Amino acid sequence: MNKNKLTLLNIFILGGLMMLGGCVSTEKNTEPKVAKIDFNLPQQIKWKQIKNQQKAGNTLAEWIPVANKENSSSPVRIVYQRLLSNKSAKEFLSDAAKPLQKVCKDISASPFPNNSNYKDKVSIEVLCSRLGKAGFGTVSYLTAYSDGQANYFLMSEVKLPASKKAGLINPKNEQEKKWAVTAAELAKVMQKFNQNTRFCDTTGQCK
Repeated sequence: MNKNKLTLLNIFILGGLMMLGGCVSTEKNTEPKVAKIDFNLPQQIKWKQIKNQQKAGNTLAEWIPVANKENSSSPVRIVYQRLLSNKSAKEFLSDAAKPLQKVCKDISASPFPNNSNYKDKVSIEVLCSRLGKAGFGTVSYLTAYSDGQANYFLMSEVKLPASKKAGLINPKNEQEKKWAVTAAELAKVMQKFNQNTRFCDTTGQCK
């Protein structure tokens, strides 16, 4: 595997979660409503969708900035997943984070508030000092919902300069200093994005 393509989503796949999916924004009016996470991509960035897959009730959609050709060169990305499962939101995120411990030098995880009033939800910030042998770390905002039939997952990932300890960046040069400043601003945008999501059930009610 190309070391630059070893991202948090790849880690989830290695953990055996899922690799099939679809885009929540392509639902036709003639089709029955499906439960989903309700969100609007941050307007500060022009996005393009690079994944839009659906199979057997599982979905996967991914967005990166228009300026980037693929996720390996992108400083930020957003991933949406729906996985048929009866796990709680907390169980889902706990299982998802376990494989990361094997490839990340140092990890820090903490909850952050979510504005949705849906009952079974959880949002966490995950900091990775260095992802595998790649020359970068990550800060990711993970939000999961569960309705007892499926898990609904949204990830916002920002690349950071690699460091020895998660969350403690010591830039080695001017380029890394600029990178760290830009990443910090992107992280604020991404956290707010995840924070403002809601869960919509099959009746179309969002809360």
